[in-house]
Amino acid sequence: MVLFLSAACSTPTVEVRPDTEESLLAAPRDQVRAALVSTLETDGYSIRGEEDPRFVRTGYREETRGPWDWLLIWRFGVTRSRVEAVLSADTPDSTRLNVSVIYETKDHLWSLWRETPSPPHRDADLHIRSVKKTLHLL
Repeated sequence: MVLFLSAACSTPTVEVRPDTEESLLAAPRDQVRAALVSTLETDGYSIRGEEDPRFVRTGYREETRGPWDWLLIWRFGVTRSRVEAVLSADTPDSTRLNVSVIYETKDHLWSLWRETPSPPHRDADLHIRSVKKTLHLL
């Protein structure tokens, strides 16, 4: 009886892909990278892996600022997000920017983080629009 009830309450796992957007920007790769890094840092992301100028990776976004934020994020937090971007020079004066946002949620203390679709205030299109605004392309 217990097995039947637990099987009835289970839901199938749904594979969620990262929110990805791509845009061709009329600016050199170095300028696009600087604008992207600036907007991500302003939004609370820490940049990781500076060795290759074609890639920008972030740590998880700093949702709160305080001495206990590690506890909130890893144990009690409900959302977290990180960004991965690929910059490729299409021509010397244009850059193709591909931004992926990995957004994860957690229900309670003992649940695991799981990927979910990103909300509009954290989606990849917002990051691309912010870069365009920084580069004065909007």
